[in-house]
Amino acid sequence: MKRKTDIGVKIDYQFEYQKIQSAARGVDADFRRAMFKDFYKRIAKAADQRLVELERLSKKENFKDVTEWAYAKAQRDIRAMFGEDAKRFNRKIPDNLNSIYKDINRVLNFLNAPTSSASGIAEIYDKKSKTLNETYGVNVNWSTTEALFESILWKKTGAKKGSGSVLKAIGVIQSNKRDVRRALKEHKPISIIVPPDEKTGKKDVNVQYEVNRLLRYYKTDLDKLLNKI
Repeated sequence: MKRKTDIGVKIDYQFEYQKIQSAARGVDADFRRAMFKDFYKRIAKAADQRLVELERLSKKENFKDVTEWAYAKAQRDIRAMFGEDAKRFNRKIPDNLNSIYKDINRVLNFLNAPTSSASGIAEIYDKKSKTLNETYGVNVNWSTTEALFESILWKKTGAKKGSGSVLKAIGVIQSNKRDVRRALKEHKPISIIVPPDEKTGKKDVNVQYEVNRLLRYYKTDLDKLLNKI
């Protein structure tokens, strides 16, 4: 009977592996080897589908770094298993049971990694964006978070020192986005007064400084970022 595709179906491969390990107890070595090689082939296909998915996702704007996490680790494992030219898990593996177990664990490690799938990466980005919104007052979601950190503006003003004040300043400017973009388009001067902190009742002079700096010296880069977020 032909197995249904695993695409789009959430499967606990770790649990299935445990079931196969239990079923393999007491059977002869050849049958056990066949069981585990069949399981390896199945999970290798599922892993390769995710690799392709991540490669496609990496070509989209703001997702270039998705191949730096679980994907990169998987590629190192694949090269260790099959040689420098290999890029996929679904290849012939050795008949030695210990090697088979090791290769299965390599694939399972990839499949279990949160960054091995687009949905897992989206969830991580979503958590990251919520934290940014709550902490710094910006308004980003999972798909625009990377637009912020990959922007020319951030690289010029905040990336080197990881400035929270710059993020807060971007949040203040973003909350006045329509007026700021209109002024930038019409080449008119614009100023924004940073509101007092809700907890302390005091205005953050560092954030005010960054707001003034961004509006005065980084107009083009700021407009490009506001267009994306």
